[in-house]
Amino acid sequence: MKILVLSRGVVGKGMASPGVRSYHTARVLAEQIPEAQVTLSVPNEPDIESPHPRLKIVPYGSSLNGFRQMLQHDIIISRNFPPMVVPLFFKKRLALDFFTPFFIEWMELSKRLTRRGQRNLWVASNRHYSDSQLTLADFVFCSNERQRDLWVGAMATLGLVSPEIYEKDDRLEHLVSVVPYGVQSGSPEHTEQVLTGVVPGINPGDKVVIWNGLIVEWFDADTVIRAMAEVSKSRDDVKLFFLGTNHPDFVTSVEAPPVQRAMELSKQLGVYERSVFFNVGWVPYHEIGNYLAESAIGVCASYDNLESRYAFRTRFMDLFWAKLPIVSTTGDVLADRIAKDPLGVAVPPGDFSAMAKAILKLVEDQEFYDECATNLAAMKEELRWERVLQPLIEFCRSDEEWAVPKRQRIFPLLRRTLAYLIQKSLVPIARW
Repeated sequence: MKILVLSRGVVGKGMASPGVRSYHTARVLAEQIPEAQVTLSVPNEPDIESPHPRLKIVPYGSSLNGFRQMLQHDIIISRNFPPMVVPLFFKKRLALDFFTPFFIEWMELSKRLTRRGQRNLWVASNRHYSDSQLTLADFVFCSNERQRDLWVGAMATLGLVSPEIYEKDDRLEHLVSVVPYGVQSGSPEHTEQVLTGVVPGINPGDKVVIWNGLIVEWFDADTVIRAMAEVSKSRDDVKLFFLGTNHPDFVTSVEAPPVQRAMELSKQLGVYERSVFFNVGWVPYHEIGNYLAESAIGVCASYDNLESRYAFRTRFMDLFWAKLPIVSTTGDVLADRIAKDPLGVAVPPGDFSAMAKAILKLVEDQEFYDECATNLAAMKEELRWERVLQPLIEFCRSDEEWAVPKRQRIFPLLRRTLAYLIQKSLVPIARW
């Protein structure tokens, strides 16, 4: 059995959540399927070693080389397949990793296109792209039950849930499964000082509140900055640190509007490089543990919209790994767990006063802080990569088909792929 994990995000020392998920997916498949040879194909020149002897990490480089790689494998796994996979449709088994509500994120990113016609075309091309991806897939996996409902609904609308498929599996669990983003094993290692006593303005003994991810349209950095302005009135030893601004997959950069707005607001409130700090760049994956080890609290804020409802906050996984209590806005499934277990404090979206109080509670209430840290240890075990990837492993090992037969999907697939290619050709390439 030959399995190709096709990463659409950078994999290496500087990688973000898409690359990290591809890396651990390939690693676990190699570890847990002894009969498989696994290849992780990446868009960059790899600068990390393979974690397993049955796993190769290679660049796909040109489209022709990528096509050759797909030809040589039996199963192809990706968060989105390039159109060149269509000629291989009948010969390969395709697993689609829709681990985030991509179309909704694309709606948010489209706000950067100021011309209405251009924006509408870009969104329309991505809608056709999503349709073609779901039509290609022999197996779809996503991060939570809300997402599963979303993709099942989309597939039903596209005619990808037939009476025969429903009769075979009336819960469709073998067609669309939940595979959450995972947590790596072990705990962060502190190998060098990176924040306290190193970043000017963050002093030894300060309590660091870490925003461990990018600043982009669907995250509300403004509310967190306003909360820190409130916190700074009573505590000058609590500091907010934004871990990343230049995304390795070009989703955002320090020049992007959301980052610029966050920096400007912190200057207006007088907390820039006093209580609020920005790392200009992207921290290498193997160094993140140092930043988490020197932090006391994790923080994330988003808006009350569709993105939040269907989200699975991948950045929380590193906070679970480090057992850092979290302050988060409500709306997504993990925020529900944060409030219920508790793993920290969940506050209403946009309420900076409530967020300030939540940060202070975790800073000043040691008993509550320790309770959250204890509960986070159980969360780490629940979401280990080796545990959450079992549905994908089952798909790879089984020869049984749960999707609508390919002969019934081929003409809708060709139509949807052609519609995507036509509309994409009309829109200038967006490189954020």
